Amino acid sequence: MRLRFGALHALAACAFILTPTVTAWAHHSTAEFNYAGTVILKGKIKEMQWTNPHSYVQILVPQPDGSLQQWGIEIGAPAINVNMGWRKTSVKPGDEVTLNVAPARDGRRFGTLRTLTFADGRVLNGVAARIKANRDGYAAF
Repeated sequence: MRLRFGALHALAACAFILTPTVTAWAHHSTAEFNYAGTVILKGKIKEMQWTNPHSYVQILVPQPDGSLQQWGIEIGAPAINVNMGWRKTSVKPGDEVTLNVAPARDGRRFGTLRTLTFADGRVLNGVAARIKANRDGYAAF
């Protein structure tokens, strides 16, 4: 009985140790974005989502017919954002901004941020500002 109990503890310990590795490996890649493409969005921030593992801004972009088109833009993990000068309160609903984004490959109104420029000229970089593209638009590390 003692051997079985010890074996169960060893198995549980191995599972606990390996879980972060599997989780990190399973995280999505950057392949969903076309880093060779650029979309410029001018509009107002609807919402800022300061969350792990990625933060997002929602922007409302005026269209020629007067309607508003909503885009979701990934801006990176909070810890990385802070290292690039962001704060949880850097962007607020109603802020007028221009975003330079690498768009989603599938055509959705989604992308990853290169730069966010405020109306007064201040600039915040997103993680995509650091990424170079290969000839197919994939991230080249």
